[in-house]
Amino acid sequence: MEGERLMAVTAIQDVREVLGAYPELADVAVLTHVQEPVGQVLVAYAVPSSPGFDLAALHKHVRAMLPGSAVPAAIMVVDAIPMDSAGTPDLQALPAPDLRGLLPYRSPGTPRQEALCTIFAEVLARPRCGIDDDFFRMGGESIDAMLIASRVGPAVGMEISMNELFDAPTVAELDQLLTRLSTKG
Repeated sequence: MEGERLMAVTAIQDVREVLGAYPELADVAVLTHVQEPVGQVLVAYAVPSSPGFDLAALHKHVRAMLPGSAVPAAIMVVDAIPMDSAGTPDLQALPAPDLRGLLPYRSPGTPRQEALCTIFAEVLARPRCGIDDDFFRMGGESIDAMLIASRVGPAVGMEISMNELFDAPTVAELDQLLTRLSTKG
């Protein structure tokens, strides 16, 4: 539990640094929110410094600068970061994000997808994994990627590397990669 808290604090600091350096933002805040069935996710709050702020460009910048596991599930644009009576940020006063559509569950449609979903869920200690659930957003790390890669070969008859999982972090993408690899060889 302490390790999870330390990772969350580190991720919050990393996201805050990336957002804080973005020239079109006047202020930022980053929090964790619990979203079932996903668990704890990062949410960023951004105060634009100009009226022509491009949220899509900020999303692109964040994805380019941070590893997938640290990319916020949502970036909310707000007019200001609220302050308490002592003049410190009142993070509890920020609006709650709408994360309902974060990871809609899509069930596996083939035996291979079913096997991959089971492997992802077991390794990442999740009750279930849909084919669109992202390895990084579910808290996957390098050691988890190694475990998943080692289990894929025996389960589906094709070996993958840890790097291939990083390039195809959802079951749907990994399934497509395995299809491409099987037609090459």
